[in-house]
Amino acid sequence: MSRIKNVVPRQIFDTKGRPMLEVDIVTDNGAMGRGSSPTGTSVGKHEAVVLRDMDISSFGGLGVSRAIKNIQEIVAPAIIGMDVNEQELIDNTIIALDGTKNKARLGGNTIYSTSIAVARAAACSNNLPLYRYLAKGKEVTIPVPTFNMINGGSYGASRLDFQEFMIVPWKAQTFREAMQIAVEVFYILPDIIRKKGGLVNTGNYSGYGAPVQDPAAVLDILSTAAEAAGYLDKIVFALDCAASEIYDETRNKYRFMEQFVTREDIINVIKELSKKYPLLFVEDILQEDDFAGFALATEQLYPTLVVGDDLFTTNIERVKTGIKMHAGNGIILKPNQVGSLTEALVTKVYASERGFTVIPSGRAGGAVDDPIREIAVGIKAPLVKVGAPRSGERINSMNQLLRIEETLTGPRTLADIGAIIAEFRLD
Repeated sequence: MSRIKNVVPRQIFDTKGRPMLEVDIVTDNGAMGRGSSPTGTSVGKHEAVVLRDMDISSFGGLGVSRAIKNIQEIVAPAIIGMDVNEQELIDNTIIALDGTKNKARLGGNTIYSTSIAVARAAACSNNLPLYRYLAKGKEVTIPVPTFNMINGGSYGASRLDFQEFMIVPWKAQTFREAMQIAVEVFYILPDIIRKKGGLVNTGNYSGYGAPVQDPAAVLDILSTAAEAAGYLDKIVFALDCAASEIYDETRNKYRFMEQFVTREDIINVIKELSKKYPLLFVEDILQEDDFAGFALATEQLYPTLVVGDDLFTTNIERVKTGIKMHAGNGIILKPNQVGSLTEALVTKVYASERGFTVIPSGRAGGAVDDPIREIAVGIKAPLVKVGAPRSGERINSMNQLLRIEETLTGPRTLADIGAIIAEFRLD
């Protein structure tokens, strides 16, 4: 047993320079865990509330002293003395103290930072890395990574409407091989972009901006770069439309390529793209409350996976609605969206058992030591979004996966996504 002795909150800064809550959990046997809560650029309206000070005279209102006070006065007194190995009990205790559906009282950042700190303290007290602790003795693999190459939307440095254009090195046997494929394609991309007459800009998620507005032209650029690097037959593509960002609620239409179009038009755009390019998945193809539209997309876009991020926000109740309506067949797992590690893991199990592909992902603004990739390994996720192969925090997480890979045995260390890929008949 390893009981919580001290809880220490502080304000630090995320990778975008914004104030962020960090929490240390110290146990009576000397174990320590540290957690913080990232914030996205594209944030779903159904996510847990990030509690900020709203005092514009300090950090533009983004400070987290209210969250710190909640830790000191409410959370710490409730959990000091509890065993860090009782993750579910601790998380549920704090959730009950909050008492709201969206974590508005204590703050999702308060609850999640504490939750991650508890998990890391428990792993430390058991002399295990976090991914081994979460795996509970089961064998693990590295999820197949999806690399963000070209950015648009909220992440972009161009007029491109869709947010992420990714490559998935599905034929790689190891994460090291997948990294080599991604990095070498990334090296070549600037030359291809210049040849298209574009400036080489960097998007908010460290991918390149696009010199074109048509998503088909973007995928053509990626295909050209992959072919030049010698890897075209080793990759498939994935998109994040982040459609809530381009949705006009008053018109019930989407701003796409300087026009207002319907959800059926957006689905048809993806359908046409999938005829020319192997699209493994499309994320947030429609706005975050259109379950019926997601069901239509799921039916029409097979075998491309229709994945929900803002649609589901890692929330089991929204996943239940999606499954009932056949809206999607994949989910982006971002534990801070729902507010605690326990809730995220419950959602993961529920979705996986019902045939959903679960894809953990980081956020645009977080800590350098974001645990999401270790979580992805520990829950044996088939895929993981790792961002672009550039910038310190993303490279740090990729290097961590390389180190984890060194602890695994066998010629193949990546997850087997053959059952997902098989429908594309790429072999």
